[in-house]
Amino acid sequence: MPDTSLVAKYGPAAFEAGLKLQSKSFEQRVAQRDSLDQNFTKLWLDFAVIGPNKRAALDSRTRLLVLIGQYTMAKSHDALEDTVRAAIAAGVKVREILEIILQCVVYGGHTTVDPAIQVFHRIAEELGLLAELKKSQLPLDGNDRTRSYEEERKTWHPDDVADPRFTGLMERHGWLAVGRGLTMRPLHHLNILAWLDTMDVEYANQWVKFCYQGMYARGIVDDKTRLLCMVGDCLAVGELTNAKGHMRGAMRNGASPREVMEVIFQTAANFGMPPMQHALEKFLEIMAEDGRLAEVGNPTPHIESMAK
Repeated sequence: MPDTSLVAKYGPAAFEAGLKLQSKSFEQRVAQRDSLDQNFTKLWLDFAVIGPNKRAALDSRTRLLVLIGQYTMAKSHDALEDTVRAAIAAGVKVREILEIILQCVVYGGHTTVDPAIQVFHRIAEELGLLAELKKSQLPLDGNDRTRSYEEERKTWHPDDVADPRFTGLMERHGWLAVGRGLTMRPLHHLNILAWLDTMDVEYANQWVKFCYQGMYARGIVDDKTRLLCMVGDCLAVGELTNAKGHMRGAMRNGASPREVMEVIFQTAANFGMPPMQHALEKFLEIMAEDGRLAEVGNPTPHIESMAK
């Protein structure tokens, strides 16, 4: 049971929200902060705990999955454990939770994902979830046998199909790999693949098959949610170039501008204000390029432009 004096001091709303997110560590964190600085404790609770819990821009499943990806990328394993447990308690599919951790291998590598897998495996073993996970595994070839060239071609941009590099890259690397990239990153994917292909065809083949034919075609999490999580993954390590691409991709796959903004806002509490500000500027560049600034209040894209 929570310390009733702390509940009375900081309010039941803080504890209700905090225990949902950090069931094992929340009370200890409050007590530690309270013993050092009560004003800071209240400010922290209001901004980082109560505030996000009251905001409706993201549903709880998406918010928790974004956090799981961010904590994996940041190698924040205590927070990751708390959030995995919170997501399981909230009814998020265990396979989806694992998928967001595994997806981090693309930007974080195995040095980032291996310890997160250990955290997840320990929790799954403790809760008796390993049998369920085994049943829900994909076959060895993933989704390759169920994908359709004709259907996926409908999602490719005409300029990509007309690109003089298209045929050669398709022949060397296969439509299952190249095509998924064309769906996800129109007018961009051919550039990076051709860039790698020019330097080292073998490595380009390994890369595009792992990332696009493999990790990005697994279908375990819908693309909208997966891309919102990838925005969060990038912001957790300060990577803005790919974050901007995934912001656009998330909106292309059904995310609202407010959902993308909420991922950015959520980043501030765990990773600081500068990453949030820089990410917002990248997001507003997209909205300006697409003529959609009115949807988010018509701000100026760059805060420096407001300086006098």
